[in-house]
Amino acid sequence: MLVFGIDVPLVEVVFSLAIIMFLLLVESIVVISLLVKQLNKTKMLGELVGKLSETILQIKKAEIDELDKLRGR
Repeated sequence: MLVFGIDVPLVEVVFSLAIIMFLLLVESIVVISLLVKQLNKTKMLGELVGKLSETILQIKKAEIDELDKLRGR
């Protein structure tokens, strides 16, 4: 195969493109796995923040009830 007047063997071109595509595939798999791991961590963090909010709300309600009891005396 002639490229810009230079004879380049087609087998080496196909082989080098295959290696490049394989490396890109491996890189994309690594990136996707890291994104999935980060998504799971973010989801867990959201659940923990929700639980924390509920706990703080319960504490505030208990404090208000105690203050109402103290004022009622």
